[in-house]
Amino acid sequence: MQKELKIKCLKRLFCVLTAGLFLLSACQKAEQGSVERTDLMGEIEEVESDYEYGFVAESEHGYYSWERVEYIREPSDLALLVFMDIESQQVVPLCNKPDCMHDSEECNAYYSDIHSFSNEGMDKHYIQYYEDSIYAIGLGEDDYVSLFRIEADGSEWEESTKLYRTDYSSTGHWRVPEVLVADGYVYFIDYKQKSMTLTRMPIGGTKAEVIYEDDSGAEVQVHRVKYRNGSVYFQVVTFPEGKYELHEAALYRYDTADGQCSLVKEGIYGSYSVRNDLVYYVDENGLFCYSIQEQNEKTVVEQPLDYPTVTLTEDYIVLCDIKGDGTLSFYDYEGKEVATVSGALRPLLYLGGNSDMLFAECTNDNVTRLCFMDLKKPLDELQWEDFQRD
Repeated sequence: MQKELKIKCLKRLFCVLTAGLFLLSACQKAEQGSVERTDLMGEIEEVESDYEYGFVAESEHGYYSWERVEYIREPSDLALLVFMDIESQQVVPLCNKPDCMHDSEECNAYYSDIHSFSNEGMDKHYIQYYEDSIYAIGLGEDDYVSLFRIEADGSEWEESTKLYRTDYSSTGHWRVPEVLVADGYVYFIDYKQKSMTLTRMPIGGTKAEVIYEDDSGAEVQVHRVKYRNGSVYFQVVTFPEGKYELHEAALYRYDTADGQCSLVKEGIYGSYSVRNDLVYYVDENGLFCYSIQEQNEKTVVEQPLDYPTVTLTEDYIVLCDIKGDGTLSFYDYEGKEVATVSGALRPLLYLGGNSDMLFAECTNDNVTRLCFMDLKKPLDELQWEDFQRD
């Protein structure tokens, strides 16, 4: 399946994570029937964090998130920023005011919520920690989608970078963009575009620079942008003549050292992760490992999956089948299943994580809440726990 895309790549590319929901029947893969399990890892350095969405911000001291429960505490038109200490796992509002009760807008942890149809506010679908500051996305002055910078202790915040103007004041329509902060830039995708572009701006700057665009006239979407070992990986999904049933997808890599874009592999539609030069990706038939250097593929796990997501940790490959029963399956890097985790809390949206902690939006009794799984515990003790303040 050959795809004709004209790609404009300038010097650097780094942008966000957000989900593409496109899965097709089996992509071209290694021979059916035999599972090759040799040399899947290769020479491994420290494993990078592997988040699927930007709902959790990881720092050296803990994790930040917007409180994401359906029963919002008063005041209901505000978003609450919380922090979980990495050692105690205690979740508290991010407020540095002494004796604050954290129950009104006087608390530093509360921010206007764009989803309450206010004129300005934060969107709870994105948060990131970068160089001792927290970054959030929302609607700023003059209907601009803006990047906001928040002090790590919650004491101060500011509108950092205006990205692009919206029609929110006249239509009330809001759609959160994909955003990622890296290397002194903010990278973003405006999802209202028919043919999406990747754009970057210096943090605090005003000059926008398009670093990926397609001028073929086809409808193009970009998904799952990740940074690994000096390269940026991203999926491009193309809809020829707007025919959604004929969509095509491929994984690309941008080398930040030489400024070149190259095709990694066609046919990667769903969740993927990269470790060294190995791309682990999933479809409805299982988990596969593709070597960029050798340009060959191995089957790691061969089993039917409904809507799978993959996370790589130091010791395990983690698969979560969201549209199945939500069970997490842990495999070693030889493809052997070593544990499964299920329970009363069922993940509706699996968020990934790192070698110490996984995250998901889980449901129980028709209530959705952010949860975490502590991977420092023995495998037989793993379970989802509430990421929620007392």
